[in-house]
Amino acid sequence: EKSINSAPPDEESLESILEKTDSIDSIYYEIDATINMTTYGTQTAKIQIWQKPPYVKELISGLNSGASTTIVVIHRPDGNYTYDAAQGKYVLTPEVTSFSSWLQYFDSETLKGLLNNQSIANLETITIDGKKATLFDYSLSIEGMNITVQMWIWNAYGVPLKAYVDMDMKEMAMTIDFVFDNYSFSDIPDSTFSVS
Repeated sequence: EKSINSAPPDEESLESILEKTDSIDSIYYEIDATINMTTYGTQTAKIQIWQKPPYVKELISGLNSGASTTIVVIHRPDGNYTYDAAQGKYVLTPEVTSFSSWLQYFDSETLKGLLNNQSIANLETITIDGKKATLFDYSLSIEGMNITVQMWIWNAYGVPLKAYVDMDMKEMAMTIDFVFDNYSFSDIPDSTFSVS
């Protein structure tokens, strides 16, 4: 009997691809997101992410109903901060609307857990912009929401290149297309996460 994580000798298993993120200390990347909601129409966002555990910084530029918005959020162990342009400083924000909550669906630790607890389909390998990637599908149900995720994981680093999320909620349905790009694994200075 073949285990779900096994792969032919000349191919890496999905588990070994995901484990490559364990050696990443700092990462910067950009996400283009297209969000379609049954009741609100289409929104687009460009997100820049800087991650250096335990810190995350996100700069979210969006277009919603013709209005352009930019939000800067820094997640630190002592709380979440948003940049308040009127005050010209970062403000501790207990309930912050953040894009990084979406990142939980692409987190390698989450995905490794799913490998052992889900029926995984579609472990096919494709090439995206010259990068070898493995397609990984999974579904889950959380508090009345059915979520289906398709993601293409970059084999060289274990990080996503593309993803598609389909959420079916009681009030509405939502689909989101993500394109991950411009990865950098260079050290990010701690000053990037400063809120003073």
